[in-house]
Amino acid sequence: MRSGKGCLDLRTIHQSESHNPKEGVAPCEAKPLSKRRERVSSRTGCPGLRTIHQSESHNPMEGVAPCEAKEGLSRRERVSSRTGCPDLRTIHQFDLHIHTSHSSDGVLSPLDVYAVLRSRDYSLFSITDHNTVSSVREMLSFRDGDGSTLFIPAVELSTYHDDTEIHLIPYGIDPDDGDLAALLDEFAANRLNQARLRTDKLRSIGMKVDFDRVIEAAAGKTPSGVTFLRVLAEYEENLPELEPYLSGAKSGSPYTNFYFDYFFKGGRAYVDVSLLDYRKCVAVLSDKSVLSVAHPGLYPQGKIMELFIDGVEGIEIYSTYHNAQQRAEYLRFAKEKNLIATAGSDFHGERIKPGIHLGGHGCEDASVPARLLEKLSEKNCTVYSI
Repeated sequence: MRSGKGCLDLRTIHQSESHNPKEGVAPCEAKPLSKRRERVSSRTGCPGLRTIHQSESHNPMEGVAPCEAKEGLSRRERVSSRTGCPDLRTIHQFDLHIHTSHSSDGVLSPLDVYAVLRSRDYSLFSITDHNTVSSVREMLSFRDGDGSTLFIPAVELSTYHDDTEIHLIPYGIDPDDGDLAALLDEFAANRLNQARLRTDKLRSIGMKVDFDRVIEAAAGKTPSGVTFLRVLAEYEENLPELEPYLSGAKSGSPYTNFYFDYFFKGGRAYVDVSLLDYRKCVAVLSDKSVLSVAHPGLYPQGKIMELFIDGVEGIEIYSTYHNAQQRAEYLRFAKEKNLIATAGSDFHGERIKPGIHLGGHGCEDASVPARLLEKLSEKNCTVYSI
């Protein structure tokens, strides 16, 4: 069901009693959705990575922090009997930055994510997979929800502002928009070239790796740092070099550590390939979405001021990457620049980014989702009831 313009009640969005989404790491039992859940794969990855803290019987829900659903208003009370649209006065728990298995480095399927969020009584969420809208299409094709959860379609774009990689999230996208499709095609071509150059660079520093195997392991997605580590671990010759990530000091978060050590700017196998131009993305998408800069704390702080050009309206203040001091600084900055704040966990899954849980962004300010929804309404962007 689509929520058209004018049917979202934005007057008061209340926050329920807060919980700590990082309490514990036990699986959260998801509510059954339908036979559609049978599409969820139980595969855990490519051969050779059994040494990265994963058993062959990996549960995709492992590492999802438990959370009891809140008592109070029934789910039907969130849907207006007059318009059939969700009543936003009851929005309390939300997450605006989530990755699924459609990302090259995600674990849970979109429907698994939805199941976990519904089991915890979340009212609003956004899937922001890396440079793909296939997960958005999957969510929009889902017909077995009760219509009580708001879904904002989005994507996380890997852009370059001069020589710095910046992640930009357009909220409220149309997954079938031609301009967006052209950007994603451009990204895919550049990413393939980047993967080829990374392969050459890894070979030049003595690692054994085959480009065709990298493409095969990517399984139709664009090759990422996760893909490369999995493939490199298949060759016995590479194991001494990879020991810190497989079983040593960096094995707690092997993929993230490997990426920063090898592929981030200054890393051992860094190659200079601009994936998407930041300014071009802003120019193309600013009129048809609400653009927000993701996790600014990960970028050189001298660069932040340069990012907020005309068309960029939001900043992800509440993030698992930001401490209290950073959040306070970004809140002041947002107020000065008249930017809306967003909040997202950047959830990928326990084996990809350990300790980052759904809803773990730390935001308890009810105005955060309210302002984003208001801005989406002003731009006639569609918000869906799932």
